[in-house]
Amino acid sequence: MISRLGSGGGALVAVALAGVIAATLIANQPIRFPLDDAYITIANAQQIVTGAVDSYGYTRPTGATSLVHMLLLVPLGLVMAWPAASLTLAMLAASAYVLGLYQALLTISGHRGVAILGSIAGFAGIKLWYQLMNGLETGFAMAAVIWTVYLAQFPDDPARRRWLAGLIGVLPFIRPELALLTAVLAIAAAARLYHQPAQLAQLARLAALTLGVAALLAALAWAATGELVPQTAGAKVAFFGDGGLSLPDRLLIVLLSVATAPLGWVLLGLAALPMVRDGWALLAFVGAYLLASVLSLPSGLMHNEQRYLFIFVPLALAGWAALAARADVMRGRAPMIVSAGAALMIASFFLGGWSFYRDSLRITADQEQLAAWAKRNLPRDARVLIHDAGYFGWQTDFALVDVVGLKSPDSITAHRRWTLPSAGKERGRAVDEIARKARVTHAVILDRPFWGDIAGHLRKAGWQLDPLRAGPDDDYHVYRLTPPQQRAARRE
Repeated sequence: MISRLGSGGGALVAVALAGVIAATLIANQPIRFPLDDAYITIANAQQIVTGAVDSYGYTRPTGATSLVHMLLLVPLGLVMAWPAASLTLAMLAASAYVLGLYQALLTISGHRGVAILGSIAGFAGIKLWYQLMNGLETGFAMAAVIWTVYLAQFPDDPARRRWLAGLIGVLPFIRPELALLTAVLAIAAAARLYHQPAQLAQLARLAALTLGVAALLAALAWAATGELVPQTAGAKVAFFGDGGLSLPDRLLIVLLSVATAPLGWVLLGLAALPMVRDGWALLAFVGAYLLASVLSLPSGLMHNEQRYLFIFVPLALAGWAALAARADVMRGRAPMIVSAGAALMIASFFLGGWSFYRDSLRITADQEQLAAWAKRNLPRDARVLIHDAGYFGWQTDFALVDVVGLKSPDSITAHRRWTLPSAGKERGRAVDEIARKARVTHAVILDRPFWGDIAGHLRKAGWQLDPLRAGPDDDYHVYRLTPPQQRAARRE
């Protein structure tokens, strides 16, 4: 059936993607990103090129979650402006993702309409374009997941098996938690080939390929950052302090995260994954991923518009495609019903997905104004406490201290001492300890719930905060800080 479907569907998907990319290039001028962390990656890639000490006092990149994303950004940054390079990379990742999605959905469903609508829905569903263009590794993670699914559908094709083995070795360096996907697929492949003694030599060669790719990337990670496993996850676990919550509370947070996800109903397609080849292994990955979140950072699934759940979208779409291929499901109307669901996802792009992405860029506009204001108004020797450590660190030369710990790993120790054991109740003590140790003179704090509490933590610890930039239209407020001991000396 697949051979009779032709290639016109792929062209239609490509035209739709090109249209959204063109609209993005027009609307996103000057180039901005909806998440501050995008500028951490930009600054890290730039530091690899220049070898300079960054604003946080480090000679190597810190806060680099995705080695692959950071290294791919470097050559692009040599030939174009860094924001343009990051946006170009995001668009390339989105293109790889959509191409893999079309191939996978067509292979699994055997239905061109399902593949076309599912592929367009895969990038145009509500908040999907926002995530694909967030300047982080999200697009690469989604692309890697769906290409893994596609390649797994051809167990008897030696070339595709080699590509799959190589990709499995890359996964943990795209995003660390994808090591779980590497593990379950490796176990599934080993179990399948173990019962076929004639295939053991092939298994050994594939395992060697996987390990060789992983070893090469591990060496690059060590050379570039001085660490094999990024500290970013550990920093977030310590700062947000979910580990101090009871197990029922952590389970509830994960369940709420999934239930309230922007594409929550789409994730129901995960239940059909066993219909896909290696589907049980893919479903085991989903379960292991959620379990790891329960045990470490359940609230992380809520962060940044629940971006960490979006790697499940290609898996869920593969499940829906498998359902569409079953003639005995839904009285033979499964392709029509699945296609209608995909059409609803596409409609959501026009009803709110596009405007949400466009409006999300406003936060960077305020950061641009903040950086320009700081250069004019802060003393050159200011030591600034900050939590959104990307854009400000990239665009200014002040000595900075990241209170979260992504860019200032020394902050992690304080949060492990105070924040983590208390489930966040003693975060103020950690903030005070970090500020005292670093001898900060100023603070930049986002005036929003949770982050705005940092100002309160400092005041409670005895710090004096004098607002320097705190207008009603300012997202980021700037304070001059006076430590408790100096306030006491002044009173005397």
